[in-house]
Amino acid sequence: MMIARGISVRSAATGFAGSRFTVQRLTGPLFHGVLRTVVGLALLLPSLVVFAEAPEGQPQATATEPANFLDPGDASPPTIAGRTLEDWGNLLESDNRTARLRAIRSVGYFGAPAAETLHQALEHSDPAVRYLAATHLGRIGGDPLADATESLTRLAKPDKPDDQPLSVRMAAAYALCAQGQTEDNLPILIDALSYPERGTACTAADLMGRLGARASAAIETLEKVRAENKPGVKGGDYHLGGAALNALRKIRGEG
Repeated sequence: MMIARGISVRSAATGFAGSRFTVQRLTGPLFHGVLRTVVGLALLLPSLVVFAEAPEGQPQATATEPANFLDPGDASPPTIAGRTLEDWGNLLESDNRTARLRAIRSVGYFGAPAAETLHQALEHSDPAVRYLAATHLGRIGGDPLADATESLTRLAKPDKPDDQPLSVRMAAAYALCAQGQTEDNLPILIDALSYPERGTACTAADLMGRLGARASAAIETLEKVRAENKPGVKGGDYHLGGAALNALRKIRGEG
């Protein structure tokens, strides 16, 4: 930190590194007030950065993964964003769709204890809730996933295709593939790569990427999709090409 008239201050703190602030014609109390503010922020920022980093294994505070910092010695019910599993479960019946979707996203990050709530959510009237419940179960795995096999199978392969939106069938197929049932269910995701709506095709690629090596049978199709949609390819969609490339990397264990 350098101080002079026509002051230049370079902070060594994380978040201020490399930043230069120039304050001109500040003297007396005003000068010292500005200086104390800058120095105080410089000292405070590193602690804020540390606080923002969730412990290993904890979900980060993003739009889809609410943070949950738990004290191992705390006997009170676990909470995510200040609400218990029961609280979030009750919000699944909200008339507000945004509230419902926030609730189902949060429920899944309680892990195995949320199994019953997720199983019930597979029957929810909102297809987006069913979609997210299925993807949560595929991620959680274990008994919560195994106990939902029958419900997931009905969602992945309904008696009539129109009984379930493609997105729900894809999510259920992903969950069943995560359980090892790839022969019957991976083709649902592979076929969705050719769906004309970009978001659906990209989601199919993303779900296969989450499966890792279990989706190896999709490599040939993903390579074709990537080749046909590279940047610069006439008529291609670089968004889909990028999604296919990301899936290939994850399936091959490259990232």
